[in-house]
Amino acid sequence: MAQSSGVNATNLRRLLSLARDLLQAPDVGSVLTLVARTAADVVHPDAGLLLVKIGDQGHFIDFNDHGVIRPGQTPPSLLQYSRQAITERIPLILSDVELDVTSSKEAQSATRNVSLVSYPFPPIKPIGTLTLFWHRQRNQDLQQAIPILRLLGELTGAALGNIRFRQSLHDVVMSQSQEIAKANLTHADELLRRDDVEEEIHRLSVTDVMTGLLNRRGFYLHAERSLKVALRNSSPSVVIFADINGLKDVNDAYGHEAGDHLIKDAGQILQQSFRNSDVIARLGGDEFAAFALDSAQPDVILARIQRHIESYNTHQSLPYEISFSTGIIQCDPSSDLTLSDYLVLADQKMYEKKKNSPG
Repeated sequence: MAQSSGVNATNLRRLLSLARDLLQAPDVGSVLTLVARTAADVVHPDAGLLLVKIGDQGHFIDFNDHGVIRPGQTPPSLLQYSRQAITERIPLILSDVELDVTSSKEAQSATRNVSLVSYPFPPIKPIGTLTLFWHRQRNQDLQQAIPILRLLGELTGAALGNIRFRQSLHDVVMSQSQEIAKANLTHADELLRRDDVEEEIHRLSVTDVMTGLLNRRGFYLHAERSLKVALRNSSPSVVIFADINGLKDVNDAYGHEAGDHLIKDAGQILQQSFRNSDVIARLGGDEFAAFALDSAQPDVILARIQRHIESYNTHQSLPYEISFSTGIIQCDPSSDLTLSDYLVLADQKMYEKKKNSPG
């Protein structure tokens, strides 16, 4: 596994082949089967479980070291670890755990010590997890499986989105053919459905892959729309610019993988600190931005962010602490300033605070 778990040229070719096959996958079961075979081929587990939840329906396959679906009952503890990874939104890396194994022939249960990795995808709001285990101790080799599992998770999520998109288009066509006699009455609903389809098409292009938040393009697309609403209704709103403190120090001291985890953790903290109606984005590097409506008291927002930071630092066992430098600007409904103008002002205010802060 030490060599095969890395993202080398051979694995990249297998992943490209998987991506091509996933484009033609007709249903969820086909996606899971293709991904399971590739996971077994490039990571070489002794067995695994691929679990996804789409709407109210759950789908999973339990596969062996060749990626072939295993008959019989899936170990409950394996499902438990998979669901735990989805709930906690972080990979589980367990070098020595007990896993109940049920024999399909003898209908008897036994307990076996295994090494296990469970990776949820996508990172912010997971819909599934890929869980692999080995009957042999793996120790540090377990961490090397994460890059491959991350790529497999991204390909799985994209393939499931492609299936949902094709199904949505089919539903739209069927709806149009059935409701053609009511075209005038359903015209407004049809426009909304088309908007939803366009939103799905552009979702990947406006999403930051590392954090699952919006990227710079997505921020301007959504925040400018919200700013127009605020100006039209003379509603209070704010623009926040946040910069992670000490990212370079973490990269230098613990490596860039730790720095990537710091960026993901920071994105998760910001996601938890705002409402679903607010716009949060990673602009790039260690820079984040947010736009919030109906926020007459900016200090309340900053205090809420700080509470989430302190809670995260208290409950997570990390060699570093997460902190932000932030600048917040209230938008003036009577002003002609643009979103870019407010973002520059918030950036300047953040820089002034960082420059004047002790240490």
